[in-house]
Amino acid sequence: MAYEPSEGLYAGLSFVDTADLNSAKNNEQEFLNLHSVALENLKSNKVLDAAGNATKKGMINIIDFATTSKSEKDIYSDLAAAMSAVLGTRQKVKKLPSIVYLTGNKWHPDVSQFKLKAFGMADYNSSDVILKVNGNDYVGISLKKKPKATAPSPTLINNAFSAYINGPKMKKVRDKLNDHRIKFFGGVIKEAFSSGGPLARFAASNTKNINNPKKLWEMRVVRQKDNKAIPLINLKSESDLADRNGLIKKSGNDPSQESFRNFVNKKLQSQGNKLNPLYKGFLDVMNEPDVKNTLADVLLTRVLKLGLLDELETWDKYEFGFYLTEGVGSVDRNLKPNVGQANVIDIHSIMIAIARLSKLDARMELDKKKTFSKNAAKVFFTLYKGKIPILEIELRYKGDFSAYPQFFAGITPEFKDLIKKGNI
Repeated sequence: MAYEPSEGLYAGLSFVDTADLNSAKNNEQEFLNLHSVALENLKSNKVLDAAGNATKKGMINIIDFATTSKSEKDIYSDLAAAMSAVLGTRQKVKKLPSIVYLTGNKWHPDVSQFKLKAFGMADYNSSDVILKVNGNDYVGISLKKKPKATAPSPTLINNAFSAYINGPKMKKVRDKLNDHRIKFFGGVIKEAFSSGGPLARFAASNTKNINNPKKLWEMRVVRQKDNKAIPLINLKSESDLADRNGLIKKSGNDPSQESFRNFVNKKLQSQGNKLNPLYKGFLDVMNEPDVKNTLADVLLTRVLKLGLLDELETWDKYEFGFYLTEGVGSVDRNLKPNVGQANVIDIHSIMIAIARLSKLDARMELDKKKTFSKNAAKVFFTLYKGKIPILEIELRYKGDFSAYPQFFAGITPEFKDLIKKGNI
């Protein structure tokens, strides 16, 4: 797994007094010294991991200058962001923890009761670290970072869009989206089969399937480099085909020099202020009257963890708090720190804000500025409840066109402001 330095540094800095952290914000040497303090705390038995300490060892290796492959500037920037996050959550939690638990593929037995499989997600509790602040009081921190206050917020979630449309309630949505993407990609393959297209030579042996989008979508080919059968839609280029049983027509023409992968990516771009047909179909389905509110509930529940406290069955023994925390910090070329004000949102505040918006109609609206300015094979939406934008959403493919696109989502600045001010 990949290890995020800011999480390990957050764990180590959690034991540093607030006054010392605030002093280090404006004292370069004190700031630089905090790195070794955080590292030693991380190595100590005050920070716990599951058996084997795989996550802890990975965090230590990526933070320690003796072993890390990251630059000094990058590590100190992560230190600044972690400081910001610790100071931000300290304002909410008030107390220094007695123990900090790292989460990863496995959780320490002390906190395993808080690990949840719910709402189609294997890790619904997205805490990156868990603080033990009293005998039976625990606080989960979902940690993100950005270099400065004006920078875009990182996404809260990143996984396949299929995860949000599973279950019986979403069957109609799945069927419609599946039919739509088969027709789209089938059409792309058919166009690639045409004369001069990137799969023109291969097409000569497959004319019987050329007018059947589903057959084209389901077609598999053998890749030359590893003799592995893959979906045709995922082929990089005609020259990558293993020429078995005359799959490629013998002729004087060489395979197309245009990459089929590039050809597909171009078809996924939105150009000339016109939304790409694949994503246009996605948007239309997601806005259907009998779909939009159900889908919005699913997205909000999964992204904002609205069901986290209800799903926990530990309240007779333990208290559990949860904060979405965004540390803001970086260093300049001379390693001078710039530690900003963290954005910290309590799960209760999110739940109250969404409850007050619950009766408003939901809709998915295209973010034209982002979509058409990027000139990329991706699309940006905003999920609204009434007039309030709640989530910023991005859909894009990461190489596997036979699967659903990847889904990225984060909270809009407007919704963050609404949560903080408490007025709608």
